[in-house]
Amino acid sequence: MLRYAFRLHRWGMIGYAAVIAITTYLQGAAYVQAAGATAASRAAFGRSMSALAAQIPYLLPPPRRLDTLSGYVGWRAYGVLALVVAAWAVAAATGAVRGDEERQLVDTWLASGVSRARLVLARLAAFGAASLIAAVVGGAFAWLGSAAVDPLAAGPLAAQTLLLWLFTLAGFALCFLAAQLVATTRGAQMAGAGLLFVLYLLVVLDRTHAPLAQLAWLSPFKWYEVSDPLVPGGRVDAAGVLLTAAVIIGATALSALAFARRDLRASLFARPAPATAREREGSPSPLLSWPVARLLYRERLVLLGWALIMTLMAAFMVSIARSVVDSVASVPALRAFLVRGGGDPYQGFIGGFWFGTAQLLLAGFAVHLVSTWGADDTEGILAAELSAPRHRWAILAERAVAAVLGVALLVAVGSLVTAASAAASGTGLDATAVFQASWLLVPFALTFAAVGAVADAEWPRAVVGLLGGLAFASFMVFELSPLMGWPSWVTNLSVFQLYGSPLLTGINWNGLWAMVAIVVVGFGAAAVLMQRREVAG
Repeated sequence: MLRYAFRLHRWGMIGYAAVIAITTYLQGAAYVQAAGATAASRAAFGRSMSALAAQIPYLLPPPRRLDTLSGYVGWRAYGVLALVVAAWAVAAATGAVRGDEERQLVDTWLASGVSRARLVLARLAAFGAASLIAAVVGGAFAWLGSAAVDPLAAGPLAAQTLLLWLFTLAGFALCFLAAQLVATTRGAQMAGAGLLFVLYLLVVLDRTHAPLAQLAWLSPFKWYEVSDPLVPGGRVDAAGVLLTAAVIIGATALSALAFARRDLRASLFARPAPATAREREGSPSPLLSWPVARLLYRERLVLLGWALIMTLMAAFMVSIARSVVDSVASVPALRAFLVRGGGDPYQGFIGGFWFGTAQLLLAGFAVHLVSTWGADDTEGILAAELSAPRHRWAILAERAVAAVLGVALLVAVGSLVTAASAAASGTGLDATAVFQASWLLVPFALTFAAVGAVADAEWPRAVVGLLGGLAFASFMVFELSPLMGWPSWVTNLSVFQLYGSPLLTGINWNGLWAMVAIVVVGFGAAAVLMQRREVAG
């Protein structure tokens, strides 16, 4: 059974191992291009990057020794990988609990005499093996990326690899426990993602508000980032490692207890069915007779949560614009970045950082939408829809329209909050530029949704990992192309590059038409592919 459970993680392992390997290799290889080869240039690079890092604590932990390759890789590569493997933990734990139960794999294992406790341990061990392989591959590529410049020491690199693995396993154990509390794949995804988001928020508050430092020790993200073995003179924090191990053991034990107390395909706190069914009083809203409205209604809590995140991030980014711009005014490279296109540096910060953050949030929302389409297949919802009967192309069209409306709603919320916050803080924004930068986010997000629709039509169970890895790879190409000097055709493979910087430099029309073409071709190809495959296949 352990071997089969490991096979269930093979695609996630391959995808995320590739993402981790690309990240660590490219960051190590790009260091010389970014920092230069002399001690003076590296010191100047370290100071400028430290000044910038101090203003974006919501993305990366505080850096150390950015004048060294090992310090830069530890911060820029392994810092961001915590968020990457957290997404993997959510998807893997959801599939291990709810996905396997909905496919009745758990029924088969229990019927063959496997105990529930052994089943929980086997799933943890299988993911542990898969995540260890991914972490080791990432460590190997980190060494390869730095080998031509300043090879990373084997001991510190092994310690960093172990820390990443333990963090990934802790995230899986926590999401595995959260999945016991709900009854559906969609609910497990929301529970796991919500839990890790709250834990990450504790660390962000710790980075920005010193009085909350002790509260952050409730979070595995904190335990991961207090160790810095790659930094010259760094160390592995024993307390952080012990707390991480304790969470893995404790969450696994609680998951085994919860699994023993609940029924299959039911939540831990499932309410008993009423003796007599109550009739609905009143008729449902006429809007719910529209398929698109039903799709949006099912996602109402997710839309509300994402809108809240967009609101908070937009207000936060605008609120720190003046302090950030003033603090980096003496750094020529950063100031040149903010005034590119000849614009105001405050507007440049909002255009570069808020709209960049909005792209990441909307890409994440697109991945969630696609994951719900895959869940409809595994949960039998798609089969029920087709038995109405209904055309498959019509269901796909409804998904596309719902995606357009959902993304447009989030974009509108974020843009309105941005404009209102900027006006309140006295920061002038060009209304026309804000509008064009905002509506272009709709085709940007739909590009991921269209590619995800194709993947869902072929590989519904692997769609989250495939699309998440693709989105991250697209972001890395956009980030590293200027440093690595890659040709323009490589840079244009990134959707982030196709979007451009419309608030500062105007609409990238070629990029816009490319995104529209991807959306049209993607959903069209998905409609064709759905016609020829078996449901839940």
